[in-house]
Amino acid sequence: MKPEKRTEPRNNYEYAKEKIRPEFLKYDQETMIRRFSLKYDLDFLYLPFVGSEYRINRRTGEVERLSATVSEKGKTVQTEPADYTETLSIYDILCYSRPDAALSGRWCLVNSLPGVGQNNGLGDNTVASEAIYFDQHPSAYQAACRELGGKEIPCGDIGYEIPVYPFYPVRLRLYLSDEEFPAQLSILFDENTLQYMHYETTYYVVTCLMRAIRKKMQSHKL
Repeated sequence: MKPEKRTEPRNNYEYAKEKIRPEFLKYDQETMIRRFSLKYDLDFLYLPFVGSEYRINRRTGEVERLSATVSEKGKTVQTEPADYTETLSIYDILCYSRPDAALSGRWCLVNSLPGVGQNNGLGDNTVASEAIYFDQHPSAYQAACRELGGKEIPCGDIGYEIPVYPFYPVRLRLYLSDEEFPAQLSILFDENTLQYMHYETTYYVVTCLMRAIRKKMQSHKL
């Protein structure tokens, strides 16, 4: 009797990422370069996203995160494959964004975006655990927001506007806890967000941003 062949369980997110990669290659890269003022060379397009540099392979569509380390021997750049949320956030902004997309300067919760139903997706409860964590370590939270390019704004008890892409910011509004109410974190989007990305992509962007803030906070004494 032959032993049964074991197969690794399929990662559906990785599978979906690989399936969508060829779609990226159907779009005009020269248009992307002009529209978003992208850095580029013969092999890659480059796009900063939530405080990190990413590159997209112009022939395969693969997205990688770049990280630089400095030693006595000089600066070296390491690459790591972007995950599903990072990849989709980058593909969507580059491929879906309308040619006439423009920020309105007016801010709202994602469920108040024009054309979005009130009972859909990304409410404050989605980032409830982050609200508690940021509330416990406000100084580290503020330092992390600044490291991600955020500028402090009068919005809640602690407010920051952070450029998740060089040309597209979001706002974070944090109310600290008190004797009566728990901490509350709200993510505010420009009213014209759906000119830049699909509604579902707002969730991916927030996921990447929360992860980046938490990572930055770890480098500070909590």
